[in-house]
Amino acid sequence: MKAPMVDCSVCRAMLARLFVILTLAALTLACATPTARPSGSAPAAAPSATAGSAASAPAAPTAPAAETAAATPAQPVKLRVAYSEVYPGATIPWTTYEAGIFAKHGLDVDLSYVASSQTVPAVIANEVDIALGGGYAVINSRLAGSDLQMFLGVVNFYQYELMVSPDITSPADLKGKRLGVSRFGSASDQATRVLLQQFGLVPDQDVVLIQTGSMQERVAAMQAGAVAGGVAAPPDPTRLRRLGFRSLYDMSKSGQQDLNTIAFASQAWLRDHETAAQAFVEAMVEGIHYAKTNRQFAEQVLTKYLKMDDQELLDDSYEMYVGANLARVPDPGRQAAARYLQDQAASDPRAAGARVEDFFDMRFVDKVNASGLVGQLYGNQ
Repeated sequence: MKAPMVDCSVCRAMLARLFVILTLAALTLACATPTARPSGSAPAAAPSATAGSAASAPAAPTAPAAETAAATPAQPVKLRVAYSEVYPGATIPWTTYEAGIFAKHGLDVDLSYVASSQTVPAVIANEVDIALGGGYAVINSRLAGSDLQMFLGVVNFYQYELMVSPDITSPADLKGKRLGVSRFGSASDQATRVLLQQFGLVPDQDVVLIQTGSMQERVAAMQAGAVAGGVAAPPDPTRLRRLGFRSLYDMSKSGQQDLNTIAFASQAWLRDHETAAQAFVEAMVEGIHYAKTNRQFAEQVLTKYLKMDDQELLDDSYEMYVGANLARVPDPGRQAAARYLQDQAASDPRAAGARVEDFFDMRFVDKVNASGLVGQLYGNQ
């Protein structure tokens, strides 16, 4: 049987359609399949830098979060500091605070007044970190078992004049009289006892000592005739002269150390906060320099804190606490402590066996003296 004839034109049309379908399929497959990377080759590189940038220093890498925090300035260290009397002997901490020097040394200082009888308990109770107060109370506290230590002098010299009623013209006239002190064991009490002994008089026998409280209360007792006199610190001698009292002896001329106002803290705190304690000492040393070289500013600070605008009183105060007696780096009073322990040894066996060095931490003052800070501040002055 003869096969049927096929229309060639139809065949050609079918082949053309098949070719188009196969071509489209091949293109679709090519677009969907990713280009293969040779085995072991690196990922595609980022756009290259220009030739000019290749010769310059590379940009600093971005530090991890912890490193970035360490590189930024540290937050100021909070420090609770108490001063024990509102009197010109606080000129240096006040000036250091008001001039922004504590802040310059990385300290956020809360400077507050705590009555002198409460400074030792406040430090022991961790209510303040550092106190500026009487060193004799610190010694008594450590003899009783505390860990308090002194580490910088503020007023480490005798600041007192013995002011007496007009009828007393010589030390011999004091016999049988009464003198006022703030309280037994205080700086005014110790100064009075030392002075009476220098006069050849026996405290509590030849001269009766009466606790009168603050300086203002001592002045009131003198005016009332309750006591014949008492030691007074600037600006009170000038005030008392105006009231008719006279100076029998100026103890500031003796050159002896005293423990009137000393920076102290617990031994544990000084050990655990060595950096903060060092910054405090360095700030205070710089504050001393600032007060010595900026008298007008220091006197303005006294005016602010004491509400005192009497220029004679301001001059007396500045000369006593900044100009004449204050060292550039004040010793915390080791000589005065040795003398006090010797005096107490007869009645207190704890004092007899005590070592002077145990009452002080000299690391901070020693570091300042070795650092060259004083030379940087004063130059050839």
